[in-house]
This record gives sequence, structure tokens and C-alpha cells, in this order.
Amino acid sequence: MPWCIVTDRRRWAWAEIDLDAVAHNVGVLRDIVEPSAVWAVVKADGYGHGASEVARAALEAGAQGLCVAFVDEGVALRAAGIDAPILVLSEQPLDAAAAVVEHHLTPTVYTRRYLDALVAAEPDHLPVHLKIDTGMQRVGAHPHTVAAIVASIEERFPAVELTGVFTHLAVADEPDDAFTATQLARFDDALSHVPSGLAVHAANSAGALAHPAARRSFVRAGIA
Repeated sequence: MPWCIVTDRRRWAWAEIDLDAVAHNVGVLRDIVEPSAVWAVVKADGYGHGASEVARAALEAGAQGLCVAFVDEGVALRAAGIDAPILVLSEQPLDAAAAVVEHHLTPTVYTRRYLDALVAAEPDHLPVHLKIDTGMQRVGAHPHTVAAIVASIEERFPAVELTGVFTHLAVADEPDDAFTATQLARFDDALSHVPSGLAVHAANSAGALAHPAARRSFVRAGIA
């Protein structure tokens, strides 16, 4: 049975992570959300469980990709020998664009300024995902600007190519809150302005478990 030990040398304490349990949980999620796929969110050092170890366990259990919050988290996974798709979940500082390209990370985009920084890093071909803010009000393109952002991406082809589009659910962990349905309706309206055939994703862990309508091409499971 594989284990991962996470320790802080400043304290006489440690966490022992059962990677078989992680793999089991991925399997349960896959069964629940099929035919949608599962991508594992391993930001914040895999929620403190060891990013590279959890990522490997999740991938071996059938997760098809990984998600991180920051470029350096993706770079660390690449340094650990992980070659699976890695989506960075928000735009990053402009001076990090070169690292995105160098380490074959998939960036999230929603502004022309960031698109220009990615193109300036001279990728041969860089897949990108567009994030739409449907009500979380944290990051993403306003639904009214989606058509213009899609056009900006298409203008920069083949340096960048739109391969995915997503949103984030604000209150999916409150199953009776009607706002999740509102967000999904806004998302579906915005999808009329993007090309067909893209990877589409909306569900975080709570969305994947409690809101079947949020299960699209794949779900992004972290806490679960």
C-alpha cells in the first residue's frame, strides 16, 4: 500500500497520506460522473497532501488531466516527471508566460493582454482554455465579452488555439441554492459564442457530486 509523508521540519508532527485512498476516491468519482472524465486539482501542494504524489495516484486511477492555481505548481509537476495535461486555472503574471510555454502548461485566458504575453513567448502551438465568469465574480471573462475574446484568440492562431471553455460554480456545495442553475444557464448562453467541439467544464467537486447538469466534458475534483 503506497503512502506519502508530508512533514514540516519546524514541528514534531506529520501527515501520512494513503495514496490507495486517493486512487479509490478517483475511482468513485469516475463512476459517479461518467461519461464525463475526471481531472484532479492538485493546487496548494495537493491540498497539503503532496502534489506530485497525489497527481500520480490520481492519474494512475484514471484521471485524465491535472489542474493547478499557479505556474510554479505546474512547473514543479513537470520537474517531477509528470507529462499529463496541466491546466493553470487563472491568468498569471505577464512575466510568467514564458514558463507556461516552456513547460507545456495549458493556460487559462480571458484578456487580450494575457493573450499578447503568451504570443510574445513564441509558442509553436499553445492550447488555451477560456474562463467565463458566470457569477463567482473572481476571475474570468464577462459573458457579454466572450465573442470578442474568442475572436481575439482566433486572430492569434496558430500561436494559440482555443481548446476548452469553463466556468466555476460559487455555491455548488449548497445543493438547494438556485444560483448554481442560474450560473449554468448563463454558461450555456455564453457557449453559443464559442466554437463547437471544445472541452467544456463547469463542475468542481461539489458540482460533480450534487449537480449532474454541471458534468460536461470533465469535472475538476480537488477537495473530493
